[in-house]
Amino acid sequence: MKLTEKSVAVVANATSLLPNGTHTVDHLISLSVDVRQVWAPEHGFRGEADAGEHVEDGRDPKTGIPIKSLYGKTKRPPTDWLEGLDWVIYDIQDVGVRFYTYSTTLSYVIDACVEAGVPLMIMDRGNPNGHYIDGPILKPGFESMVGLHPIPVVHGLTMGEYASMVYGEHWMPATENEEWRTAFEKKGGIEVIRCKGYSHHKVFTEFQVPPSPNLRSIEAIWHYPSLCYFEGTPISCGRGTDAPFTRFGAPWLDGDGYEHRFTPAPDHGSKYPKFQGKECGGVQLSQDVTTAPDEIDWTYLFNAYAYWKENAPAEAPEFFNAFFKKLAGSNELQQALESGMSTEEWVKSYYSELYTYKQKAYEYSIYPHLGIETYKSN
Repeated sequence: MKLTEKSVAVVANATSLLPNGTHTVDHLISLSVDVRQVWAPEHGFRGEADAGEHVEDGRDPKTGIPIKSLYGKTKRPPTDWLEGLDWVIYDIQDVGVRFYTYSTTLSYVIDACVEAGVPLMIMDRGNPNGHYIDGPILKPGFESMVGLHPIPVVHGLTMGEYASMVYGEHWMPATENEEWRTAFEKKGGIEVIRCKGYSHHKVFTEFQVPPSPNLRSIEAIWHYPSLCYFEGTPISCGRGTDAPFTRFGAPWLDGDGYEHRFTPAPDHGSKYPKFQGKECGGVQLSQDVTTAPDEIDWTYLFNAYAYWKENAPAEAPEFFNAFFKKLAGSNELQQALESGMSTEEWVKSYYSELYTYKQKAYEYSIYPHLGIETYKSN
């Protein structure tokens, strides 16, 4: 094995498991790989931190290996973390959505590896939303941890493909330096260990553990691209309940069509959920989705905004907070809602840029698909 007796850092979390349940870090140690550090993304190495909660440095109690956080004060690994390393290994289950922060962490890892001249190995995993591409492209000036590059909301890539695109398109500062690129590639560059049997024209559902505390089912993962915008509004996505991201609601959302009721309370996925202790009216989406969606369902957001505009009580907060534009990746979605645009008009407004992106994604694909039109063109 090429990693035997090599010094490595591993970017990993609770999803970094072999089919037999062994953690990747433990497996590498058993193969005499010198695991010097573990770098932890949002939610931490064991996946227990809340969404957005800073993750602290520490030490793995099982192995004694130092754990360094990439979701606290440090988002990009500093160069001194890579001193003496032969490889950095990335092994995290993603869900293929722009505002899911693991991919942003990968971008920062790529940047650090290129600058330091340390090759990056990606243990690729299937994308449960990798059978389609949809949503508007992130615009310049709206970069953040919930979106760093000009990609759509549902980008249709595995993390191996995503890394190849980030590097190939020179999207991180270090990747623009030709001298660094040459040195990085001589050391090994980006090596993707492919996910056996994966295909973009099949729906991937093979999970051993949830990818994060509030995406607890494949149904939540499929609804996530349609519901997460509510995180930037006075509407709950069901955090603090037994089925987050399969429902949404608010105390003021109690009219026709919003008969479902739930009351958020602190749990292992949310210490301080929105509307804690208050009964919310809203919608319970299907928790038994037998057919995976092949497009974002914009009607939830557009209908909720229309209801707020016409029926929200005076004490209801403003619909959009500062986080909304970061999730949307531009001003355009908010402007579409405020102007009264229909969902059909909204989808049509981003179709052209989406198709251009699909052509780019096709170029970086390393798994079977049926061509650009595999992904729904709306």
